[in-house]
Amino acid sequence: MYQFEGAFKYPICPDPQETGFQAGQSVALALSSGGARGAYQIGCWRALKESGFSFCAVSGSSIGALNGALICQNDWEAAYGLWMQLTERSLVRVDYRRIGKLALAAATDVGLLFLPVPKFGFLKYASFVYKVASRHGALGFLRNSGVFDLTDIRPLLGEYLEMEKVVESPIPFFVSTCGPPDTLDPLGPLCLFRVQEYGEEEAWRIVTGSMSIPFVFSSISIGGKLHNDGGLKESLPLLPLYQMGVRRIIGVSMRPDMKFKAQDYPGTEISIIKPRKSFGRFPLATFRFTKKAVLDWMDQGYEDAMRFCKEYSPWS
Repeated sequence: MYQFEGAFKYPICPDPQETGFQAGQSVALALSSGGARGAYQIGCWRALKESGFSFCAVSGSSIGALNGALICQNDWEAAYGLWMQLTERSLVRVDYRRIGKLALAAATDVGLLFLPVPKFGFLKYASFVYKVASRHGALGFLRNSGVFDLTDIRPLLGEYLEMEKVVESPIPFFVSTCGPPDTLDPLGPLCLFRVQEYGEEEAWRIVTGSMSIPFVFSSISIGGKLHNDGGLKESLPLLPLYQMGVRRIIGVSMRPDMKFKAQDYPGTEISIIKPRKSFGRFPLATFRFTKKAVLDWMDQGYEDAMRFCKEYSPWS
């Protein structure tokens, strides 16, 4: 199940005079999750730009949300500069107060095992499991608060990404997140945001919220609710583009085995640019922000997208 946030509850078509959007003809771009491997998408974007592609809409999940914002800003040099900085600066800062709270929650959870509950010993084990899994237990605390704090990355992003330009862009930009979990949906519902419907500050929260991997980074509050990495539910966010009325979509995924259910998008031509070989899996590849890896992945994205552009005809 998914939720459209804000006013985006029904198909929305942009002004054709602003974006050149023509239902069934215009091409949209969908960007997947993938952490540091997102450098591949930046290389793809360069090739698509050089080949004359422009997009009527963009969607992104997790690192794809950040890259999508950079694309809406329409400044490849700024995007390249940011990714080079990501290889040189530490992305995370350990919050020791958070570590202390986590340790306290874990100690409380373990303490439940030693409660004197005669004849009904199973109750203490049931209480233990409930407490650990609840938002008040160690697991719940870790899911919402993580070990690292993403707030330090905001100033770095702001040096290269002007969110005001993204919010004011005529190109609709959609971001996916996972909303607050519940018993029936432990990952939380898939939430879709049209960034132009929000102010600059909330747009920052939406983008960083989509990047917040549970148990690693702290959840981000959007509209008073905690949100996490959108890639958990929708690695490649095709749905908002389809709902918008676009019937030609180019997706960029860092997974060579990337698949989607074509029957969910009837009448839609969806082409996926993806590497031929795996870049590695979570967590090692996800956090491999080394200069060599980032440059290699950018080059691979450029080559793969150039090969794609030679074969792709959007008006065939």
